[in-house]
Amino acid sequence: MSVLRRLRAPAHQASERFIDLGGQTVHVFRFAAPVATAYEYFCDVPAVFRLLPDSLDCYAYAPDHYRLVVGATDGHGHNMAAIFDLRAHHEPGQAIRMLPVTGGPPYDLNGVVFPGRLSAEAIFQPQDRGRTSAVEYSVDIDLSIPVPGFLKMMPTTVLQTLGERTMEYKMSQMVGGFTRGISADFHAWVGTGG
Repeated sequence: MSVLRRLRAPAHQASERFIDLGGQTVHVFRFAAPVATAYEYFCDVPAVFRLLPDSLDCYAYAPDHYRLVVGATDGHGHNMAAIFDLRAHHEPGQAIRMLPVTGGPPYDLNGVVFPGRLSAEAIFQPQDRGRTSAVEYSVDIDLSIPVPGFLKMMPTTVLQTLGERTMEYKMSQMVGGFTRGISADFHAWVGTGG
């Protein structure tokens, strides 16, 4: 996993400060099932994304268009939520790509709410002469997080360091939780006949 680090104040709202953060990660899932079964499982985009730790919701708002809402607190009792609008591109049996889009429906959530950009890709490979499968799952995330009022007096370097450490921790927590969730859920799903 690598983390991109930036801090900026956008020109359109010079009085409002943002911390720009991002990260990428790749994980390979191995399933005791053929590619067709693994692919079918990952086609249920809302069910898969709801396994992310801190996922508040994931739902379709148009054909192959999804909204993922990921929530957190800032450690001081303030709720925050990132909104990711995505479009799924399917290559049956080979790949599922989630691409960021704009223009999703309006949202009404409490707390600090901000849009983010997320790309994800699942590449499916047969293993063991087709009896098992490997799924290489990669995620790339970028966020512009508004600095809450009580933190605006902090120096930029302190905010940047705090943001970087928090992003590294959250990415690690999300990858670990997502990996455990997918593995357990996939086996349960296969056991019930999908």
